Amino acid sequence: MPTQQLTTVGSAALDTVETPFGSVKDALGGSVFFIGAAGGLFAPVNIVAVVGDDFPMEEIDFLKKRNVNLDGLEIASGSTFRWEGRYHENMNIRDTISTELGVFEGFQPKLPQTAKDSEYLLLANIHPSLQIDVLGQMTSPRLVAFDTMNLWINTARDQVEEIISLVDMVIVNDEEITLLTGEASPVIGAHKIIEMGPRYVVVKKGEHGAVLINKDDSPFLCPAFPLVNAKDPTGAGDTFAGAMIGYLAATDDIGAFNIRRALVYGTIVASFAVEDFSLNRLKDLTMNEVEERFRQFRTMVEF
Repeated sequence: MPTQQLTTVGSAALDTVETPFGSVKDALGGSVFFIGAAGGLFAPVNIVAVVGDDFPMEEIDFLKKRNVNLDGLEIASGSTFRWEGRYHENMNIRDTISTELGVFEGFQPKLPQTAKDSEYLLLANIHPSLQIDVLGQMTSPRLVAFDTMNLWINTARDQVEEIISLVDMVIVNDEEITLLTGEASPVIGAHKIIEMGPRYVVVKKGEHGAVLINKDDSPFLCPAFPLVNAKDPTGAGDTFAGAMIGYLAATDDIGAFNIRRALVYGTIVASFAVEDFSLNRLKDLTMNEVEERFRQFRTMVEF
């Protein structure tokens, strides 16, 4: 099968991050850059987002060499979206210090024709009304994956539930699935979401990996790759999603078994992302490194 294209719509940001292992200021952040860097290892990626005229465009030159089309990256007059956060010793816990939306506050996604024609769409974490609008701009996508966050579930639940009914795959974490369904069990909660329309639910469990649930098959449990040098978990979820959907676009196979395999590739690429701050590790990541870690992963889970 020929490689298909992936379109992703979400945030483009500059992050200031502090973890127990160091800090960075105004570093590359935002969902679309992590998704582009990860998904572009597998398939062409179309990014749709907005930055301000203060954004250092040279910082994303590496994406152009990685099959990432930046035609949908709007440069607006004003400040780029900035986020500042601090992680605790337990890096599953973080505090948001400040959020400055800048030009992202008035973002209205406009998809170039190439982006509209993509077979694979990843709706990253933005307001669900924008996600619905983006889906309406698409020509005829084969697979649509959707991410969200607690804020939208709490403040725009009707629109979140509407977009869930329209997509093929929902990507959530434990807390979000409980908010959506009232179920403490992610498996029971995932089946409730499937009743709303999607074929697949992927539950992100951070350092404990991910779970894939669909209507007609047993759950697939994908452990995380064990790391000893994690420095910054920012963007790990977007990296995971970008690599997963990128792999599906590259193989153009959305059968249940191949989606399981895509989960593993998502886990592997995300394990590299957390080894350094921002996109620093993803910038020079090669498919040879990914495949070698994939082989190590297979050895670890064989029994």
